[in-house]
Amino acid sequence: MRTNPLRRISSLIGLLITALASPVIHADGLNDLQQALKNFKQTSPFCAQVNASLQSSNGEENKDRQESNKEGHTQFTLEQNQSGLQISYPSELLSIIDKETQLKKQNPQSPTPTTNAMNRFKYAEFSTLFNPVRDIEDDLHKATLVKEEALTFQGQPARLLHLQIPLEKLSEDERKNLKKYHTDVKIWINEQGIPLASRSTGKGSGRFALVIGFDFHFDVEKSYITKGDRLLVSKLTSTSNSNGAGMHENETINANLKLIN
Repeated sequence: MRTNPLRRISSLIGLLITALASPVIHADGLNDLQQALKNFKQTSPFCAQVNASLQSSNGEENKDRQESNKEGHTQFTLEQNQSGLQISYPSELLSIIDKETQLKKQNPQSPTPTTNAMNRFKYAEFSTLFNPVRDIEDDLHKATLVKEEALTFQGQPARLLHLQIPLEKLSEDERKNLKKYHTDVKIWINEQGIPLASRSTGKGSGRFALVIGFDFHFDVEKSYITKGDRLLVSKLTSTSNSNGAGMHENETINANLKLIN
């Protein structure tokens, strides 16, 4: 069985993605950020509602044929405590999925928007909402600080860190098949070094099996909140597109996390 090149490109993007005017002058915002991240032990219990939406399309390059489009919305509740992580889906959502499944059996062309969103927004995706410390530290391990700016964020003194991740800083698995790669990372932090928001934009290109060329681009924005000793992502917007083997694929994911109580 031949592997779909676009699936491999999407998996590669996921790895790269699986997956900032203050009156006070700070000498080292990067160090402040690293120290602040160490204080987030990620142990405080929390309960939150998550709403997520998906839009994606794929098709042949330079063709007038109709593209394959998918979209959908899902919502669920995340609750983490000493017993572990619990994920609860509302009964209405489960009923919609059951109905979509039955209609799909009767008509293979029947749309399944809610099922599409559920299948796409799995643990690997929503874990970035409740454990962003891991992702930020991973980026910092690979990145080089370019400059630091003093500014305001939502009316409060803040700092913006500009970082870059070049090809040679990626892991061997992430570098595989890549010829070119570059990511710009921006992290907004407050005076204590706590992350407020971030944005990562990257692009790359390469070849599979020396003959199948591909290129991709991604843009990921996050806003952060805190709960006890836990850092959480309150808003996530991720867009990506890729081209290869005569095909192209585009995807947009939006997710919002709202604390309950």
